Amino acid sequence: MKLGIYFDITKEMVDRCSEITGLPAEVRPDHPTEIELIQKDFLLGPETKLIQTITAGVDHVKITEIPKNVTFCSNADAFSDPVAEHAFALILSHIRKLCTFDSMTKNGTWKKLPVSSLKHKTLGILGYGGIGRSCARLGKAFGMKIIAFTRTPGDGTNVDRFVNKPDEIFRESDVVIIGLPLTKETRGYVGSELLSVFRGDIIVNVARSDIVDKTSMLEFLKKNPEKEYLSDVWWGEPRIDGKIPENAVLTPHVAGLSPDLVEEALIHACHNIRKYLDGKPENVVKREDYI
Repeated sequence: MKLGIYFDITKEMVDRCSEITGLPAEVRPDHPTEIELIQKDFLLGPETKLIQTITAGVDHVKITEIPKNVTFCSNADAFSDPVAEHAFALILSHIRKLCTFDSMTKNGTWKKLPVSSLKHKTLGILGYGGIGRSCARLGKAFGMKIIAFTRTPGDGTNVDRFVNKPDEIFRESDVVIIGLPLTKETRGYVGSELLSVFRGDIIVNVARSDIVDKTSMLEFLKKNPEKEYLSDVWWGEPRIDGKIPENAVLTPHVAGLSPDLVEEALIHACHNIRKYLDGKPENVVKREDYI
């Protein structure tokens, strides 16, 4: 049995993958292997048993082309902490007016404006997977009240309350963080109905752009200039069409992007391959969520 790695990594990391999985590994093999570690593309063969992504999200993978007899696993939780850190970087930059102060000061204006604090505010988390759990932990450290909506509550160590409906998140939260995976059910999930009941100030998206309905969000931001949409993703990225609202702050899908994080994610994925070989794989993708 061989591990095929279908993207470029260093020889040192290839050796590390072999050490963790217990399998001989080859980078970009020209033939299918029994175990495949991928970013996006894969090479199926009659002996292929497992396809493991290095990415947490799998909406970019052609799941319809993966036979049902092949186990397909995501790399959920591999990027959770840095993505949560990025969410709070966006939030803190906004409520502490960092960009505003920087611009004013560099232009010769020394002016103190009122800023806000997260302490005692309510953080609503939409989707309580790895990212949601990491966001809850950080929110609790800032003294926030944490509420969350999820299909599978699991560990609620840092959650004050799980809610039964997503509209409760938007009704009760000062800040909402979107951490859902993009599936056929969550595409356009945050639309006019949820946005119309939002009482808070900030919505943060560190998941996927299409979880939010574009037309609904743009209309919401236009009608509510005092509210902010802080996002690491945007519709149609990397191409950005149309005017960006003044009350939207964007970063170019960089929340989980750094060489160190990629290495950590690779190691995380290899450990799950080992778990598969031991008969206990985690993060097995449910095809019915995407097809």
